[in-house]
Amino acid sequence: MPVSDYIVTIGLEVHCQIKTNTKMFCGCKTSFADEPNTHTCPTCLGLPGALPVLNEFAIERTILAGMLLGCSTPPPLV
Repeated sequence: MPVSDYIVTIGLEVHCQIKTNTKMFCGCKTSFADEPNTHTCPTCLGLPGALPVLNEFAIERTILAGMLLGCSTPPPLV
């Protein structure tokens, strides 16, 4: 395949903290004032069989922030 057949795509991946009361993939609190490792669960620890549950509020806020910043998102992969 010749080089001229390729299309250059440049993207930017941004990470941020969303101010929520619980973590992104479980219901554990996000309080930073408490002792270390006090807000953990099997999902946080990555234990076998522990399935994550998405924080819908965090997803809504993330999408809203992206829209307000004029960002575009790729189409769903699944």
